[in-house]
Amino acid sequence: MPNSLKNKQLLSNTGFLYITAISTQVLNLATVPYLTRVLGPVVYGRIGLVLGYMAYVQIFLDFGFTLSATKMIAENQKDNIKIERIISSVTFIKVMLSLGVAIFFWALYKVQVFDSINISLLMIYLGGYLINALIPDYFYRGIENMKTIAIRTLIIKVIFTCLIFAFVKGTEDVYFVPASFGIGCLVALIITLIDIKRNYIVKLHFPSINDIINIFRDTIPFFASRFASTFYQALDIIIIGKIYGAAPEVGYYTSSDKVISLVKMGASPIADSLYPYMLNNKNYKLIKKLLIYVMPVITVGVIIVGIFAESICAFVFGAEYAGSGNILRLLLPIAWVILPTYILAFPVMSPMGLVKYANFSNIIGMIIQVVGLLVLCFLGHLNIYTICGLTSITEVSVFLYRLMVVLIYAKKMESFSQK
Repeated sequence: MPNSLKNKQLLSNTGFLYITAISTQVLNLATVPYLTRVLGPVVYGRIGLVLGYMAYVQIFLDFGFTLSATKMIAENQKDNIKIERIISSVTFIKVMLSLGVAIFFWALYKVQVFDSINISLLMIYLGGYLINALIPDYFYRGIENMKTIAIRTLIIKVIFTCLIFAFVKGTEDVYFVPASFGIGCLVALIITLIDIKRNYIVKLHFPSINDIINIFRDTIPFFASRFASTFYQALDIIIIGKIYGAAPEVGYYTSSDKVISLVKMGASPIADSLYPYMLNNKNYKLIKKLLIYVMPVITVGVIIVGIFAESICAFVFGAEYAGSGNILRLLLPIAWVILPTYILAFPVMSPMGLVKYANFSNIIGMIIQVVGLLVLCFLGHLNIYTICGLTSITEVSVFLYRLMVVLIYAKKMESFSQK
């Protein structure tokens, strides 16, 4: 395929991922206010609690396959037999993982960790998350077809939104919330499987033990990396909540973190579309050109937000959130490095053969964060400002580690080619 067509496909994939992200946020804006009013704070709080557990379940069910299986598919695009073995093995592993999660939650219910309402919500949501996990997004990522992923995500969100407005009329209808999500996922799964069978002539079969073991083993480092990253990023709000309780500082941090999450949402589609593209093309000049053009814009944006942090927080979240300004300033280094951090990780390091270093960088981040928190606690300086400052140091350290590894490798390859 000519470079012009490859670049056009990259832009198309990035565009579809942005459409997905934006449409998801728009539909969330439609359903969240409706559910908070119809269900009330107590019942909606149960949904929020269950979704907190589901965030970890989602990481466990994905198990890093979004990265590892994408890489496997990209490397075997023209080998349908190999692709069938990959998809069949990943599907089998995910079903087994889901059964393990279901048994775990049921055991917790038996020892009275959950009441009957929460365990019912958990199990219904778990069914939906399992169905969602079975949708082979990694296949479409590997063949660089993000359009199908975008359509699938939009189908789930539209069905979910329509069912919510149609069937959730009061607190007694709370079970329709996870059921609506599950129905949307089921429709999307059926459409996806039909598409794969008809248009790509790929069929599922019972995988061999060797395939299961090999794919599971190769994915463990990706899972460890994702888990480490999620662990240390989620730790902040837990600790801040314990320190400040119902004080406004918790709201200040949550609102500031929303700004950083928005930046991550903007960076993610670029990295996600670059990952399979770089596996197939290894166009490092494009990466360099992208960062040269984009980083000055990000730098100016970070400086402006830093200067007007209080005003921006008050305007976006309300006048009472002006106190978020200093917290947001402490988190801004994360906003500055997030795009190059994402791009250096798997889009750049994976085609260079440096996957183990990309995975290990998140382990390093977790160690820095945990050790830093322990030191701050020991010194008696553990507060919202030192936690935010430490988090920025952690994220910048992860970026610098990845950059150092890439530069050292590139220099070695340059020296080798000159011999």
